[in-house]
Amino acid sequence: MVAKMVATLAVVVDGTTQAGLREGAKRVLAHVRPQWKHPNLTFKTYTAGVTNILVGVWCGEEREQQVLVRVYGNNTHLFIDRQQEIDTMKAVHAAGCGPQVFVAFTNGLCYAFTPGVPLTIQDVTREPVWRANARQMASFHKIQSGEQQKPMLFTKLRQFLALLPPAFTDPKKQRRLEESCCTRDALVRLTEELETHLVPLACPVVFCHNDLVMRNIIWDKDAASVSFIDFEYSAPNYQPFDIANHFTEYSGMDEMDYSLYPSEEAQGVWLRSYLAQYRGVSEDEVEEGVVELWLAWVTKFTLASHLFWGMWGFLQACHSSIDFDYVTYGIARLAEYHKTKEAVFALAVDSITSAPHATAS
Repeated sequence: MVAKMVATLAVVVDGTTQAGLREGAKRVLAHVRPQWKHPNLTFKTYTAGVTNILVGVWCGEEREQQVLVRVYGNNTHLFIDRQQEIDTMKAVHAAGCGPQVFVAFTNGLCYAFTPGVPLTIQDVTREPVWRANARQMASFHKIQSGEQQKPMLFTKLRQFLALLPPAFTDPKKQRRLEESCCTRDALVRLTEELETHLVPLACPVVFCHNDLVMRNIIWDKDAASVSFIDFEYSAPNYQPFDIANHFTEYSGMDEMDYSLYPSEEAQGVWLRSYLAQYRGVSEDEVEEGVVELWLAWVTKFTLASHLFWGMWGFLQACHSSIDFDYVTYGIARLAEYHKTKEAVFALAVDSITSAPHATAS
């Protein structure tokens, strides 16, 4: 991905206390918004993130002009390429699909605020919202990253595996993993098994967001549009993964309820809208066989979503200082993997793979 370098300030922001977070944000803002006077600044700490710490800052009554200062989570550089993330954000911004990056600092990033509110699992099923979401995802998938279109999925999973310890130092955590069949050795076997199952599908590869949880989708009611934020995992990937990953997030994160996963009928309507936008045709022109094929592909890649974020949860449990029960989350994602695996593996796509893949815009 070709992009001009973003300046990096020799500033470390202490995200462990509110005072440290605010003082550090002021030092960053001295370079980004030097005209803002400190007595007029308002700070808002956003707590929805489970990887990083995020604070919004604005001057006077200009809340819509706020600047975001994000402090990276502990040791996240081990599995997130921060320079690649910056390059991605610049390319996404150039394509009209993301915020402007202002500056990097030693342990974080400063960028523009995206107007609107994060989606909720209640909002995402409303027709104006999901249609805007399908439209934005289609636009995102057309971004030309300039990179070789090699899917990141199994490369990233193996990176996670390499970073996971053979066993947790906390015996209680390790016992929970063993009782749930979530040991590192078990995850290695699942990764190999899933790769053998998914790669032969030969699904199209496009530039994907790869983390479309509700908090990363911002709904602007006035414009009836959505914007995506947080591009830490954005990279070329299997196109159905992004959709499957988003659908699994209908179930929530803090208290997951997989009965909220969209029905086959709802998925079909969503996919028809998405494919029409992606191909630049009317919904009537999207062949039924294509919708059926994508339904099958998306169903297959739900397993990849569960494995990816389950493994991510165990990795975060090793490093993160954020107050979130990552082990419970990871176990829950892997439990859903095991619960649905047999039916998903048995789902045949041979009879519909003759349908057009709908990869052309």
